[in-house]
Amino acid sequence: MSGSGTRRARSWRAARRQRFFTWSGIALVLLLAVGVLSLMWGAVQFGPAEAVRGLRPGGDPFVRTVVWEIRFPRFIDGMLVGASLAVAGSLLQVVVRNPLADPTILGVSAAAGLGTSIMLVLVPGAAVAALVGVGMTGGIVGALIILLIAWQGAVSALRLTLAGVALSAFFGAVIIGLLASSRTFLEVSLGFLAGGLYGVDWRHATAAAPVAFPAILLAAALSGRLNALALGDDLAAGLGVLADRTRFFALTLAGALAGVAVAIAGLVSFVGLVSPHLARFAVGDDHRYLVPTAAITGALLVTSADLIARLVIRPAELPMGIITAAVGAPFLLYLLRFRS
Repeated sequence: MSGSGTRRARSWRAARRQRFFTWSGIALVLLLAVGVLSLMWGAVQFGPAEAVRGLRPGGDPFVRTVVWEIRFPRFIDGMLVGASLAVAGSLLQVVVRNPLADPTILGVSAAAGLGTSIMLVLVPGAAVAALVGVGMTGGIVGALIILLIAWQGAVSALRLTLAGVALSAFFGAVIIGLLASSRTFLEVSLGFLAGGLYGVDWRHATAAAPVAFPAILLAAALSGRLNALALGDDLAAGLGVLADRTRFFALTLAGALAGVAVAIAGLVSFVGLVSPHLARFAVGDDHRYLVPTAAITGALLVTSADLIARLVIRPAELPMGIITAAVGAPFLLYLLRFRS
């Protein structure tokens, strides 16, 4: 490469890094603001100082209970759900080479939801850690089923999408049947099917974090191979990347992350579609920057949607998945119209 070419490449990489740090800084500031508002606002409203004091022991027991035991863990759970779904979507989009790929569209979330709903019906008092484990297993199985159904020596984006839609419809019907036959139907089904964070607490965060954090870090470590995989199997092989192994590993991570999110929040839609695209608009296609940016964006999207869902019909609340669907459905139509 000539000296001028080298300088241009260095300048391009520096600009990409600058965009990454700028967007990450903005998103983290916004996430902090949403976090403070989440502690303050709800069925009962607190001032900023009162909400912050609720994070510390002592003081008003009522404020401490609402802030520390209910609102703060809910915000943490929302970040885990959003980051997990966003990274899962990023992995699926590069693996299937389809910009419209998403854990919901491809049926991965529905597979995780099926496992979780079976546990809810058969073992109503199951530990949260067990629900997370079952959801993660269901998500992984769903991701691998999609690959096996669509595999014909090479991944076909159309076959993967059609197989995912079919499996999502089938698993969704089974989930509704299971919940409808259970005594917990009225109590559980709406929040689970629409997606929401009502009732989550520290148990959900402590059960999900040991899976979500390592999986997100592994996805980030896989970024170089994902960049090669996006170029096609032949070019990836020329760069020394084993495409099949990388694809299998990425799908496993995507299934695990989607399963964790479903176990906590139910069938939240479109986060895995919208967040990677917003990250791509901000930092480009390099997965070294795309994966962490998508994680932050997903966390911001879900926590913001949850805050809105709590305030729209206060003191009651909407399922958070209604808000993400209201954002994601028009975004999908935009992608179909202008980005396909």
